[in-house]
Amino acid sequence: MTSVISDIELKSQIDRTVADVDLDAINAASAKKQLRFRSYKNLFVLCMAFLLQFTAFGAIGNLQSSLNTEANVGVNSLSIIYACLIFSSIFLPHPLITILGIKWTLVLSQIPYLLYVAANYYPKAYLMYPAAALVGLGAAPLWTSKCSYLTDTGTVYAESKCVHKDVVVNRFFGIFFMFFQSGQVWGNLISYLVLKPTEVAANGTRAELSEKYNKCGADFSEQEYKGVAVTNQIDRRTIDILCIVYVCICVCSILTVIIFLDQRRKASKEKISIMLRRSMILLVSTVKHMRNVNQLLLIPLTIWSGLEQSYLGAQFTKGFVSCTLNAKYVGLILIAYGICDSIGSLSFGQLVKYIGRWPCFLIAALINYSLIITMFIWKPSEDQIYVLFILAGLWGLGDAVWQTQINAFYGVIFVDNDEAAFSNYRLWESSGFVLFYVITPYIRIRIALILLLIFLTLGMSGYGATEYRLRKNKIKSNQVAPLS
Repeated sequence: MTSVISDIELKSQIDRTVADVDLDAINAASAKKQLRFRSYKNLFVLCMAFLLQFTAFGAIGNLQSSLNTEANVGVNSLSIIYACLIFSSIFLPHPLITILGIKWTLVLSQIPYLLYVAANYYPKAYLMYPAAALVGLGAAPLWTSKCSYLTDTGTVYAESKCVHKDVVVNRFFGIFFMFFQSGQVWGNLISYLVLKPTEVAANGTRAELSEKYNKCGADFSEQEYKGVAVTNQIDRRTIDILCIVYVCICVCSILTVIIFLDQRRKASKEKISIMLRRSMILLVSTVKHMRNVNQLLLIPLTIWSGLEQSYLGAQFTKGFVSCTLNAKYVGLILIAYGICDSIGSLSFGQLVKYIGRWPCFLIAALINYSLIITMFIWKPSEDQIYVLFILAGLWGLGDAVWQTQINAFYGVIFVDNDEAAFSNYRLWESSGFVLFYVITPYIRIRIALILLLIFLTLGMSGYGATEYRLRKNKIKSNQVAPLS
C-alpha cells in the first residue's frame, strides 16, 4: 500500500512540476509580448506627440517673417528662441530629467510651444518675446528627453530579443524621424488651406502685389516693403483661425503624452548642487574644446547650418514667396521643402555607406551654390511659381545632408569628447540662426546671399582641411602600427 501511495504521490509531483514549467514558459512568452507592445506603444505615442507639436510650431515659425512684421516681432522672436537654446542646452536637461523623470520633463517642455503658438493670436512683443524665451529654454530638455526615452526603450527591448541594441535603437529613431519630418508637410498644408488673402483694393478692384512692389527676389528690402501700400494681404480672421487650429493641435500633443506615455526615470541620486556643478563643468569644457583645431575648422560649416535654415524660414519665404504671391502660398511651397528634406535624409543616410562622406558634402555644396546663384539672377513672378517649388525642394535636399552628416561627422571625430563637441555644435548653429534673424529686417536679400556664399565657402574649406587632417593622422597611425 505504501509503494502504491508513493507512486501516486510521485506521479502527482511530476505532473505539478511539468505544469509549473509550462506555466513559467507561458508567463515568459506573455511578458515578452507585453514588453513588445509597451515598447512600440510608447514609441508611437512619442512619434504622434512630436508630429502634432511640430506640425503646429514648425508651420507657424515658417510664417513669422510674412505675418508678424510689425516691429519685426516675428523674426525677433525666432532669434530669442535660439539665443535661449544655447543656455538651455548646457544647464537644464540633466536636472529636469533627474527631478521630474522623462515623461513629465517632456510635458513641461511642451507647454512653452503651446504658449508661443497661442501668442500668435495677438502677436505683440510683450507676449511673443517671453513665450519665445520659454521655447528656447524648453527645447533642449524636450529633445534630450526624447533621445533618452527612445534609447532606453530600444535598449530594454533589444535585450529581451537578444539582439544588439544599436539595431533596435536605430530602427526606433528611423521610425521617429519618419513621423517627425512629415510634420513639415501637414503643418504647411494646413496653413495653405486656412489662410485667405484679401485681394480687393479700396476702390473695389483687384490690386496685385506686383503692382505695388516690384523688387521681389534678390533686391527685396524689408524696409522698402513696409513703406509700400500692399493690398494683397492675408485676412486677419483667417490668421486667428489658423492659430486656434494650431493651439488645438498642441493641446492634443500634450494630452497624448500625459495619457498614454509610460514614465521612465534615470537612476540618479545626485543633489541639485552636484548637477549644477556638472553643468558648469560642461560649460568650461565647451569653451576649452574650441582650442581643438578640428573644432575651429568646423565652426564656419556649423554656422552655415544655422544660416541656411534661417534663410529659408525668414528671407526666402518673405522675399520670394510672400512678396511675389502672398503668405498663403508659403505653406504650399514649403511642402516641397519638407518632402525633399525627408527623402534626402533617408537617401543620403544610405548613400554615404557606398560613396563615402565627402562626396555627400560636395553634392550638397554644389546644390546650394547653384541655388544661391539662381536666386541672385532670377526675378520671381506669378507665372513662374513652379520655380519656387523647385528652389524650395532642392534647398530641402541640401539641408538633408547638412543636418544628418554634420551631426554624424561631429560624432566620428570627437568620439572621446562628444558632450563638449555637441555643445559647441548647438552653440555655433544657434549663432547662425540668431545672426540671420537679427539682420534680416535691415538688409536686402542680395546681402544675405553673399553671406551665404562666404560661409558656405569657408565651411567647405574647413571641412576639407579637417578631412585632410583625419586622413593624414590615419596614414601616420598605420605606418606606426607595424613598427610597434
